[in-house]
Amino acid sequence: MTRPERTLGPGVLFVVPAFHPNLYFATRALAQAGIRVQVVAAHGAKVCPQDHVRPHVVGLQPSWGALGRVLAEVRPDLMLLRGSGPLTHYAAMWGRLHGVALLNYDQKLLSRRASLTELARLALQGRPFRRVTPARRPAPAPPPDPRAMFLPLPVGRFGPPQPPRLPSALLRVLAVAKLAQPRKRVLQLIEELTSAGEAGRIELTLVGSTTLGASSAEEDILSTIRERVAAHSWLHMLEDQPFHEMPALYAAHDVCILPSSGEPLGSAPLEGMAYGTVPVISSDAGSAGMIREGENGLTVDVRQPGEIARAIDRLAADRALLARLSAGALATAAGELSEAAYVATVRALIASRGRRIAPV
Repeated sequence: MTRPERTLGPGVLFVVPAFHPNLYFATRALAQAGIRVQVVAAHGAKVCPQDHVRPHVVGLQPSWGALGRVLAEVRPDLMLLRGSGPLTHYAAMWGRLHGVALLNYDQKLLSRRASLTELARLALQGRPFRRVTPARRPAPAPPPDPRAMFLPLPVGRFGPPQPPRLPSALLRVLAVAKLAQPRKRVLQLIEELTSAGEAGRIELTLVGSTTLGASSAEEDILSTIRERVAAHSWLHMLEDQPFHEMPALYAAHDVCILPSSGEPLGSAPLEGMAYGTVPVISSDAGSAGMIREGENGLTVDVRQPGEIARAIDRLAADRALLARLSAGALATAAGELSEAAYVATVRALIASRGRRIAPV
């Protein structure tokens, strides 16, 4: 005897290595809009609140039966697949067997085209060729991959309202990063801002993970950063801050800077926009594609020595520009990067079975 079909609203499932903080606002937006949302993860993560979704942690290589029971319970209409080894392969196969719309989700640039080898691997895994990504180059950007759709992750506010940012003669600069990774260029950032810091024009706060387990992390970099912090009164460091403490930091700083090279996305400066914090983003980062130069933030070529210092000096000297960019950042957070815009686009993807990116 078969069970009667339940009447369910639309549902979205993310299949990911772990529930990363940059998915928090996306899943919150969907849940608050009445869309069933769930996360299946290969690994657990404790750095992100789970107040609206509790991920199913099934391991990197779950049994077909165990994964099938989870997916049968979730019953998604749309599945967004992030590369997670055998877990992604199994989830894609289950989705195809049950007629679920499938899209890959990655942080590769919108313009990056898959090689024939990559397409063949996707086919063998039962995964789709089409993908969504929040990463693109700033204008003028290269033409997009015809199989890719731009879907920026939303940003929003978390926790109680933050007090207004108090006026200050100092430009308060925030940098959020895995501090020991060379590509984050934290030491370059400190070096380039030393002159302004010593002159009393800025203060810099470094926030982030001190894990040495991150890709290519170097203990010497972390040790040197700590030495510099101890030696300079304008330089501060907050290690391993929890997610719920980030809103107060964004709200208290004028600028959030991302000086990385080879950065797939880099979401912290975008998250800061919800608090009017001005983003200054490496043009090499995937999040730079949300910046309209001189309207809602600045981009810098971090491979050119002195570019970081020039951008920060410009903002420290021109408070009218800083205020204009802050207003532009708030408008972007309330528009293109809003939770409402994200929900509208996902609804269109559900309705079109993953073939339409524009809201209907």
